[in-house]
This record gives sequence, C-alpha cells and structure tokens, in this order.
Amino acid sequence: MSAMPADRCKIPPAFWRAIERMGYSPAAVLRQARLPATLHLNEQAVVTTKQYFALWDAVAQLAGDPALGIRLVTGADTAAHPPSSLAAFFARDYRDGLMRLARFKRLCTPEQLHIAETRDGVEVTSAWLHATRPEPAIATDVTFASLVELGRRGTGQPVNPRRVDLVRPDPGDGTYAAYFRCSIRFAAPRNALVLDPADLDRPFPGHNPELLAILTPALTSALQELHAHSSVGAQVKMVLKRGLASGRPELADVAHDLGMSERTL
Repeated sequence: MSAMPADRCKIPPAFWRAIERMGYSPAAVLRQARLPATLHLNEQAVVTTKQYFALWDAVAQLAGDPALGIRLVTGADTAAHPPSSLAAFFARDYRDGLMRLARFKRLCTPEQLHIAETRDGVEVTSAWLHATRPEPAIATDVTFASLVELGRRGTGQPVNPRRVDLVRPDPGDGTYAAYFRCSIRFAAPRNALVLDPADLDRPFPGHNPELLAILTPALTSALQELHAHSSVGAQVKMVLKRGLASGRPELADVAHDLGMSERTL
C-alpha cells in the first residue's frame, strides 16, 4: 500500500448530506470541531488527518449515539459514493470489490486498508499514515460498516463477518451485535474485521464490466499520480513495518501492496 503525498483528507458532499439527514447541522459540527464555518460549501476542500479526526469527534459528541457511524453508512445511497469507492459495487464478486475499495480508498484519505488471510478468516485492519492518536471510534464504525455493506449490497445476500474486534469497551446496548450479526470482541488489542473467505467468492449480480472499463483507468491514473509524488523508499518502509507484525514480508507481498511488479520494485 502506498502513502499519500501529503496529509490530506477529502470531505465529499455526500458526507454533509448524510450528517444533515441524521438531523445535524454542518455548521454546528464544524463549530464543534473548530474548523472553518464554510468548509462544507467547498466540494474540493481537504483537511489534515488531525482535522478529520476532530470532525468525527465533533459528530460523535453532538450525537451522543454509539450507533451513529453504522446509521450513517446504512442510510447512505450507494450512488452517492465517490468514484473511488463506487467502483467496488460493480466488481465481479465480494473479493474483487473489497480489493478495489482497498486500492482506491487512498484517493480520498490517507487511511489504508490491510487485508490478510489468517487462520480465523480474512482479516481487515486499517492504518492512518499521519495519525498521532488512535482514530475515533465512529471512524472505525464507518469503515467496517462500509465494508460489510459492500458485501451485503453487492451480493444481495445477508453477508455477516465471522468476528469484529474493537478496542473500545462494550457500550452494553447490543448495537454492534445487531448490525454485524457476529461475535463482537470488545477491549481488543486492535480494531479488526474478520470475514468468511467463502463469502468473498459470492458474485455481484450488478457486475458491470463496461462501467469498470471507464472508471478503473481513470482511478488508476489518479493513483499513479499520487505514487509519482511519494517516496518509494518511505512506502516500502511503511509496508515492511506493517508486514513484520504478522511474519516475514515477502517481496511479492510488498510489490502487491505497492501496486507494482516485483521487477519494478
């Protein structure tokens, strides 16, 4: 996985629409986060990771609802997603969609998804390259719920994870078990979503090769532009650091994560 050339997060218009749909004023959220009051009016606006986290903290504080992150995702229209994530819904199957989402997500934020086959299943974790503190719980909820919704909406089937690990303590209201419909392990050492490998082979009835033929080259080109402005050495160090946590990284794995061939690497 490659780094963003700068510490920046895009705030898509769909985010503000979702906030308003939940009954919260963008101006109130921005005021709580101590960010510019007109930020939501600029579709090209970007914020730092620190500011992005402050934005999520503000939403969580105003709402006081542990389930808000999940409700934001489930209430969102698939068509409202930015192209970098919309493409995943037209993939061949859940695995293909998941990989596309992980690959192009970095076009929006410096959050990187790490997908690994383990004895328990397919484990998905995320890392924020420029974070100086753990990500807000609501941001984790949005990421994990988005991945589950991709499987459920894409396959049209009740896809459920095998397990969800969350660093936070149990809120005691059954919110997470009700949505994810699987074992939830609170006070875990790290946040992780564990999927059933068999589910990843489920086909997407809405697979649209023609649309992907249009979207993929454009997204790939944008990604390559980011790569060109990012130090390969720094990217390799980052991938190695992550890979060492689960064993000895292989050249093929590092090349795959960086989106390049072994020969190029």
